[in-house]
Amino acid sequence: MAMSLLSFFIFTFFSISAAVSTGSLPQPAPKSLTIGYIQKAGDCNYRVNITTSCSSPFHITAEIGVLFGDAHGNQIYEPKLEVESSKAFAKCSKDIFELTGPCTDQICFFYLYKNGSDDWIPETVEISSPDIDTVKYKYNSSIPDDTWYGFDDCQYFTPPPPPPPSPPAPSTAGHLRRLKWLAFVIPVLLSSAVL
Repeated sequence: MAMSLLSFFIFTFFSISAAVSTGSLPQPAPKSLTIGYIQKAGDCNYRVNITTSCSSPFHITAEIGVLFGDAHGNQIYEPKLEVESSKAFAKCSKDIFELTGPCTDQICFFYLYKNGSDDWIPETVEISSPDIDTVKYKYNSSIPDDTWYGFDDCQYFTPPPPPPPSPPAPSTAGHLRRLKWLAFVIPVLLSSAVL
């Protein structure tokens, strides 16, 4: 009985842990999200493939923005994706965007932003670059209006530790020992010079 209870709790713990860590459902971005923080310099190219669900409307008029980045705080931010066709983000479509931004480590968060009232339903988003592994996020849900909405699977790095404290001031103990030694040697030298 105790063994089966233990097995149940272990299975439940790992099942819950796995569901939380996979980032399987998109969420609104935390209110603490800061946009535009760039830690690294340099320019890298990114390809963002957005597939729109076949449950989405035939076309939308809303403006779509993207924000993605790594665990170090490096971000690629495009408030409005430039579309070349009125069929962009249409039902069952795949749209490809080429973006240039700061170089990042592995992408671990991605948010979409919709400015408009259309009930747009992205299916998947895939980000690729020559410098990182391709990342794919599955949405399959409507994007709320005026809200950054997506995934954050980052295990953020803590800031670097503070610099070590300054070394202590030199001790005067060694200086005092030298003075005591000189105080002993000088009288001995003087007494031997007098003799």
